[in-house]
Parts: sequence; structure tokens; C-alpha cells
Amino acid sequence: MLRAVDGYAGATLLQRRASAGVEIVVITWWRSLEAVRAFAGADVDAAVVADEAASLLTRFDRRARHYTVEMQDAIAAPGRRGERA
Repeated sequence: MLRAVDGYAGATLLQRRASAGVEIVVITWWRSLEAVRAFAGADVDAAVVADEAASLLTRFDRRARHYTVEMQDAIAAPGRRGERA
């Protein structure tokens, strides 16, 4: 369980219907790149996908991308399930 991993700060799951099915984007939040490295190993760009999750997906990215939050603006909590942007 990710919640037990030191440095893990949460996750956001996005989904949308696409012509080929449902597209899912998973954003995980970490306290530092060192925390990611402790979780993922030396190659922090290698995606870590649990076997159970991989078995449910038709395909997924094998490489992760890392970003830093430069600015965040939130008036209210993120949209509720089923809301459209």
C-alpha cells in the first residue's frame, strides 16, 4: 500500500472516455525525488505498476515523468466524481 511508503503524499486519478475505451492518468504526489527513488529504485523514470493493476489495463506507459509544482491555485476541493471540466 502506497500510504505506508515514507515520502508518499497522496494520489489523483483522472479518467476520460476515449474512442478505444477509458483513458486513465494517475498522478502520485511525493515529498521529494529522493522519496520517489527510495520507492522506485535508481531508475526513477521506470514506471512502478502493481501486477494486479497491470493485469486490468490494456496498455500503460513504461516510463514515468516527474514534475515540480511551481504554483497551485485551488478555490475549492477538486471536482467530485462524475463532474465534467
